[in-house]
Amino acid sequence: MDITSERGRQSVIGGSIESRIEKIRSSATKSQKKLIEYLSSTNYEKIIYLSITELAEVLDVAEATILRFCRLLGFSGYQEFKLNLAQEVSSKAHDYSESEYIRGLRDNYVTSLDLCYHKISAEQIDRAIDYIAAARTICCFGVGNSHVAAIEMHNRLLKMGIYVQYEPDAHQQNVLLSSCGAEDLLIVFSVSGGTKDVIDAAALARTRGMKIIVLTSRDKSPLTKYADITISSEFTEAPDNAGTMSAKIVQLYLVDILCTGTYLRDKEKYDNIIAKSNVSVVSKLI
Repeated sequence: MDITSERGRQSVIGGSIESRIEKIRSSATKSQKKLIEYLSSTNYEKIIYLSITELAEVLDVAEATILRFCRLLGFSGYQEFKLNLAQEVSSKAHDYSESEYIRGLRDNYVTSLDLCYHKISAEQIDRAIDYIAAARTICCFGVGNSHVAAIEMHNRLLKMGIYVQYEPDAHQQNVLLSSCGAEDLLIVFSVSGGTKDVIDAAALARTRGMKIIVLTSRDKSPLTKYADITISSEFTEAPDNAGTMSAKIVQLYLVDILCTGTYLRDKEKYDNIIAKSNVSVVSKLI
């Protein structure tokens, strides 16, 4: 970033999104005016659920244009911009009374699972199971809140006798992927599809010729660009409410679908392996 643009960024730091936009409106470029017009005419609640890839496609501009615009407004990038946008409308979110929150949370889980059920494609699931069955090695990655689903996928497949590895550290993920190849599979979990660590891992896996399955809430995101198969859950969460329990439950539902589908392909084989797995831990129980 040059000195002029850095000064421009510093000059608008602070205030609401609308006030920041007003400060740069007169000097905005043609592409930036597209963004300003869209922000002025579109409900913020819609924008906060768009990935940078989806927004770029809607406006027919480059993702880099959106990043530069966000920085001009005083934000470090698109995610910080969305977080601030979400905070301006967050007062309406999860407005449960003390007597309603138990039912409200239940309703959120049911709705999220129902949306996921109607979104997923049986054909995509079958293809993903084909990849799992054919893989020499499977790597399961997820960072932050998505690591729960990655661990569960690892544990389920491991108990079925499938060679699978889970690595939470981003540096060690790269080391692990460096020895993989075309016979191996990477399964990546990311609700947003915009988490840098897993995007970097997917990019490296692509250079190694690995097959890649992405489980996300976004059909189009920086992560899905690397996917051979994208399994999208239709689940959305606001940036200021990331990591909800509903998101984890939806991810675990997808894990259960893939693992159960794999098991059903050869029940007799997996029943024998699972039985041995169960026996192996009997001595650990009191």
